Amino acid sequence: MAVDRNFLTTEQEVRESVVIEECNRLMRDERSRYESQAAILLETGSFSRQNGNYLIRYKVKDNRFAWQANPSTAVENSYSGETPVPDSDDEKIEQLIELFAHTEAGFIS
Repeated sequence: MAVDRNFLTTEQEVRESVVIEECNRLMRDERSRYESQAAILLETGSFSRQNGNYLIRYKVKDNRFAWQANPSTAVENSYSGETPVPDSDDEKIEQLIELFAHTEAGFIS
């Protein structure tokens, strides 16, 4: 008996592809901005950025990078996530560049 491993609808697959493409573009094109944001976050422990209708807040919390995206209107959902803080400074910067790109790409309109 064959098992269907494709759990995404066609619309979800297209959305996923767009978000991945945008994430890769952001990691390439916005690298210097993300490095500056990472320096602020690592120095102060927090950083916020408006992205479309969402205010995205990043924090260093309990050896984890945490983020929360809150919409400007009550009819949209809030989102959050976290990831472990790597040991080396270079890994921290790379992790944050990827985190910034992922969160921004997820909220493209």
